[in-house]
Amino acid sequence: MIRLALLFIVSLLLPLPALAAAPLLADLSNYRIDIDAGFNGTRIFLFGARNDIGDIVVVVRGPSKDYIVRKKEEIAGIWINRERMKFFNVPDFYAIATSKPLADMDSSLLFKQLGIGQDNLLTSPADPKSRANFDQFNDAFLRYQLERKLYMKQPEMVNFMGETLFKTVIEFPDNIPPGNYTAEIYLLSNNEVVGMQSTPITVVKSGVDAFLYMYAHQHPALYGISAIVIALFVGWFGGRAFQKA
Repeated sequence: MIRLALLFIVSLLLPLPALAAAPLLADLSNYRIDIDAGFNGTRIFLFGARNDIGDIVVVVRGPSKDYIVRKKEEIAGIWINRERMKFFNVPDFYAIATSKPLADMDSSLLFKQLGIGQDNLLTSPADPKSRANFDQFNDAFLRYQLERKLYMKQPEMVNFMGETLFKTVIEFPDNIPPGNYTAEIYLLSNNEVVGMQSTPITVVKSGVDAFLYMYAHQHPALYGISAIVIALFVGWFGGRAFQKA
């Protein structure tokens, strides 16, 4: 919060020539999110100032991941996987905030190039047959991410305080994946990017959760054996306890 207060003070006190050098200036309340056993979600506040006229769009992207979306069909009373579609380098978390609805900005081509908006995240395959089924696989993937609360149903609002200062908040659910995130702030005018700033956000596991996460990923075989041994011991101990009772 001290950083945000300083940002406001600097933006108000800087002379006009200094502000003119940067069409957009923004900062976050926090650059790091620690996930432990008691983590139940958090939020990050974003404040900024614009020096030119335009719309503000804030996009927060999580670590990229490859997905395979499968379509099940019922054959002879049995549901089996038939068609499938692969999507590469898709953000596992995606949040957006805008100063006005994206539909009112008339920048659809620019949004597609920058990956702004959930409908512009997945790339349609080159194969004509696969392209015909793209929409249903795209909708299925978006529903999956919305159910996990890793994508947002509606963009948050970017609120202006006067003509220059703006603010918004980004919500992070309790199941966010660890990794490197980026907060992208765009100043758009006349279907062009007038100013842009990208700020990293780090999400890490801490405490016992961090140890188990690293152990499972760096030593998967030992982790599996350990899990089996612990399960057998708990089962044996529980059986002995009930016998004595």
